Amino acid sequence: MIPAVLYGRGKETVSLQLAHKEFEKIYRQAGENTLINLLVNDKPHKVLIHDVAKHYMKDEPIHVDFYEVDLTRKIHAKVPLEFIGVAPAVKELGGIMVKNLNEVEVEAMPADLPHKIEINLEGLKTFSDIIRISDIKVSGDVKVLGRADEVIVAVQAPISEEDLANLEQPVSAEAEKATIEAMNKEAESAKADKDGEEGETKTEGKVEAKADKVASPAEKQKK
Repeated sequence: MIPAVLYGRGKETVSLQLAHKEFEKIYRQAGENTLINLLVNDKPHKVLIHDVAKHYMKDEPIHVDFYEVDLTRKIHAKVPLEFIGVAPAVKELGGIMVKNLNEVEVEAMPADLPHKIEINLEGLKTFSDIIRISDIKVSGDVKVLGRADEVIVAVQAPISEEDLANLEQPVSAEAEKATIEAMNKEAESAKADKDGEEGETKTEGKVEAKADKVASPAEKQKK
């Protein structure tokens, strides 16, 4: 048996126990974004599997949180993305698929929550093609949250053999020495420029100091 808890907005928290195998079966089907009927003493409750704590070694559920939803109010939930099709930029151009997001947050009535959102990769024909959150199309009264320009998936150009060799090739002692020498020369040049600027500033200060000591025409007449 797995310990669990049932709670909700304005609801009293109830401690429960679940059959391990039965819960895992439902969890695989529903995930955390599909409404399920939870029977407590033969009374049904519309709930979402809100959180599942797992054993740190066995990856088995050891505690479950059920959230009882209000069917008359919109809720926020994370919905997984399912990538379908093949990107021509990968198949034909040998590009590398880069997935930035695997799920998105949505706002919807509990009964309208999608189980998943499909992302069609066939529109990625070149390396400049990108699928963003703003490109997601959902049916019904479902709103996808997040920045509209956030990238979901894109295709990068493949790394050439020459670039790959350069990445894998260790830096030679001569190259390292040349780099250090170049850095030292830059540092010396910067220091020389700084010293020159400080010298100019000091000279200007002396001129101003002398100018302060020069007598005005009126003082000269008095003398």
